[in-house]
Amino acid sequence: MPPEPYNPNPEEAPDIVERTDFHSLVRSPDAPPEALPEGPASAPPKDRLSRTDFSTLKTHFKAASAIRPRRTLTDRLIDVLTPVMVFTMVYAVIYFLLDVRYVYTAVHDANLRWVAFCFIMGVVALNRLIAQENMYSGYIYFIGLAGAVGLYTLSTTGMYAVGSVSRNFMNDSPWLATAFNLVIVAFIWWLTNRLTYECCIDENRAAGDVGILTGTARKLQQAVQRDPEAAARRAKRRKKEPFLMPFYELEPYDPLEGPKPDTRPAPVRPPKSPSLADRMPTRHPGMSIFYFSVPVMFIFAVGLRIIQHGGAPMVRSGLMYMTIYTVAALMLLMLTSLGGLREYFRARGIAMPSGIGPFWIGLGIVMIALVLVSAAQLPKPGLPPMIYVDEHVADPWARGQHFQLSPMAATAVEALEQSRFMERIGNTVLVILGLFLAYGALKGIGAVAARLARNRDVLPKPVTRFFDGVEYVTTRLTRLPQLPKIKRRIRIQRDIATCARYGNSMADPARATRMTPADHVQYAYEALCALAYDLGVPRKQDQTPYEFIDAFPEAMESLRDEAAELTRLYVIAAYSPETVGPRALDRLRRFWITYHRVRNRLVK
Repeated sequence: MPPEPYNPNPEEAPDIVERTDFHSLVRSPDAPPEALPEGPASAPPKDRLSRTDFSTLKTHFKAASAIRPRRTLTDRLIDVLTPVMVFTMVYAVIYFLLDVRYVYTAVHDANLRWVAFCFIMGVVALNRLIAQENMYSGYIYFIGLAGAVGLYTLSTTGMYAVGSVSRNFMNDSPWLATAFNLVIVAFIWWLTNRLTYECCIDENRAAGDVGILTGTARKLQQAVQRDPEAAARRAKRRKKEPFLMPFYELEPYDPLEGPKPDTRPAPVRPPKSPSLADRMPTRHPGMSIFYFSVPVMFIFAVGLRIIQHGGAPMVRSGLMYMTIYTVAALMLLMLTSLGGLREYFRARGIAMPSGIGPFWIGLGIVMIALVLVSAAQLPKPGLPPMIYVDEHVADPWARGQHFQLSPMAATAVEALEQSRFMERIGNTVLVILGLFLAYGALKGIGAVAARLARNRDVLPKPVTRFFDGVEYVTTRLTRLPQLPKIKRRIRIQRDIATCARYGNSMADPARATRMTPADHVQYAYEALCALAYDLGVPRKQDQTPYEFIDAFPEAMESLRDEAAELTRLYVIAAYSPETVGPRALDRLRRFWITYHRVRNRLVK
């Protein structure tokens, strides 16, 4: 290789740009630059990059996105209508609650309605912006919205004598009222953000992570670097021992040297083919709508007894909000199903037919209209009795108010009972908000512990273990509970069950004398395979007996030990020159006892 030419000015950059891609590096160093192929490495020095390897080029071509199916009319309808329906649902509930508040106090009512409208729209729009763009670029919008809403809450609570948004509830102190209002705002933000995150199905799983206490632990858990040695030790302890033949390989060693480490590779198990239940999502995104609607229906039911003080116009307004919420909830259920179907196509790189979306949405609108018209034709019950309201506070900043409470004849005992009822509702709200604050505090502690644990290399091991434990405990405590899953009990008709034709071959003396112990073993194994066939998990043709027992069906778990003993005997009887002795019949009797018990539970 010739020496490099002398450069009198080493500070200046050379004219020839360094090429670091693989093709240029393997070329002869004497090859002239003109011989290089056209492309980024052969462009003029001023128009080409200084480095041409893949890692460097990738950072300069971020605009080149992955190949995605073209967007159709269905994609645009889903992306537009889903956030609109989420906004409409939350809007109907918040405005109904503001009507309930208006019965007690009209202070700052019009301003609160306008701010609530903008606040809900901002939360939904922020979630969609983060989902479509980038999670980290949305922090500036999150800080701006949180700052504006926080300053508005702090100023209106004390400056305009608004106090607590629930008037007499938590309104004894300005600081207490301010804290209560801030918690209410945070709770509404969290609910709206969570509902938007659940219903809007995106490829970007970071959608909704920037919000009040939403997804913080999930993001930080990915950033924390776990100890690989500790993880390997935990995995080794939890790892199930493989199913082996009842033979042991003993290797001698010198006692002075100690036992040799086991260098044998772990046995490779065939991957278990996922069933249809494993491929399905753990929870349909529309389930969050049902969870959200349960307390909302309670709010509409109790609030109707309060807004009757406003007369027929306010009752009609409450019914309108309830109708809007019902339509939006049904539309959102329909859109989440359509969104799941779209993601099914998108995950396989297939463009969804453009006609499916309009047909799906049109059919859903027709069905919702039929439900509403049918419900309107049903006989309507009378209005529930009104709840006693002692007084209405007018807004001193508004003019022309003529609201008056409807006259209500209530005895002292009835008024006391209704006040106790409202007090119990208030205590329930306090408990819910307290749990929300505890949830947020645990999330914050877990985030701090996870961030400190990232510096495990410079911290002492006891400190890192302590913060690992704190992060683990807080993550488990803040994990939202899930409803218990009801497992469907399998029932097989005896007339079509193939396992019903098998029975204990040793129960009949005449038959038992004609069969050898190996025949009894093979007959019992056929009965085991017949039961697995009836359960829909038969033994595959390319599956060995040991592989079948490794992937044993969950419905036959109570038969695993006996099936393992039977598999050992079957391998010896069918594939080994060894003979099965009469002592194996005792194991078969134990198998048949358990087999009949399991089969009688499944076959009816």
